[in-house]
Amino acid sequence: MQKLKNFFLTSLLSMIIGFCGGIVAGVIIGVKVNRPNTKKEIITTATVLEKIKDQSFLITRAVIVNQDANIKIDHGSAWSNWFWGHEIKAEGLIQIDLGVDFTKIKEDDIKIDYEKKTIWINLPDSEIYNTSLKGPINVSTKSGIFKTLFESDKNEDYNLALNELKIQAEKTVKSDTNILEESKTAAYQTISILIKDFGYIIKAD
Repeated sequence: MQKLKNFFLTSLLSMIIGFCGGIVAGVIIGVKVNRPNTKKEIITTATVLEKIKDQSFLITRAVIVNQDANIKIDHGSAWSNWFWGHEIKAEGLIQIDLGVDFTKIKEDDIKIDYEKKTIWINLPDSEIYNTSLKGPINVSTKSGIFKTLFESDKNEDYNLALNELKIQAEKTVKSDTNILEESKTAAYQTISILIKDFGYIIKAD
C-alpha cells in the first residue's frame, strides 16, 4: 500500500515539475522572440544616401520623337543665296533617354520621420542622359548654282541634319513637363524598391 502511495506521489510531483518547467520554457522563448533586435541597422540620412547613390545616373524614361528639321544657310542676300545658298530638310526618329542624376543628391535633401516611418527626398529635376538616332534619316537638299557645282558634300549634309534633329528633339522633350515629371516619379518608385528593406515609405519633398 505504501509503495502504491509513493508511486502516485512521485507521478504527481513529476507532472507538477514538468508543467512548471513548460511554463518557464514558454516564457523564456516568448521573451527571446519579442525582444527587439539590437543589431538592426539604424536608418539615417547617411545610410539612405549611401543606398541611393550606388545607382549613379538612373534612366527612368525613353522617348522616341518623329522629328523634322530645316537648316537654311543664308548668305545675306537673295543674289548670294542664288549662287551659294544651301537648304537641308531632314526627318528621322530620335530616341531620348531621360533620368535622374542621384550623385547630385545631398544629405540635406533627405528627411526622416521615424514616427510615421516616412522618408522625404528632394530629387533633382529629370534631365537628358543620351540622344540617339533610331533608323535612317530622310534628307533632301536645295542649293545655289555654285554650291551644287563646287561644294556639295553629302556627308556634311547628313551630319548637319543629324545634329539639328537631335537639338530639336531635345527641345521638344524639355518643353513637355509631363514627360519630365513622369521620369522623376519613376525615380521615386525605384528608390522605394532600393530601400524597401528599411520598412519606410518614400515621398517627394
